[in-house]
Amino acid sequence: MKFYSVHYRHEDAASLTGLAERVVLVKEGFSWPALLFGPVWLAWRGLWLALAFYVALILVVVAIAMLIGLPDGAVSLITMIINLLIALEGNSLYRWSLERRRYHERAIVAGGNLSEAEEHLFASWSTAHKIVTQSPAIS
Repeated sequence: MKFYSVHYRHEDAASLTGLAERVVLVKEGFSWPALLFGPVWLAWRGLWLALAFYVALILVVVAIAMLIGLPDGAVSLITMIINLLIALEGNSLYRWSLERRRYHERAIVAGGNLSEAEEHLFASWSTAHKIVTQSPAIS
């Protein structure tokens, strides 16, 4: 079972119509895509500040490695460690980025995968916000 945090803007919640398209679910925990495709994953998620920091950090590591004569294997190992840190904290960085864009965490949902978590979220919304389709009988 995986857990996802639910994020949306306060002003978007005024109308439930179309809210489903503006909701962002972020998985809690480790991110395999961030591990395997670090900088591409950062760009895909729109984490431009983190991507700039990543590039600057890699450039500094390469420059220091060249200055002190580290072997290429050591630079690769350091790069893998940096990617591991992104994988461990990538989803937290994404949540932080959403906060900066005025999205706020509104709930936590669970599911076997993203689709199942979305189903649980929208099912809970539909029961919490039932729309009366028939007027009550007046006697």
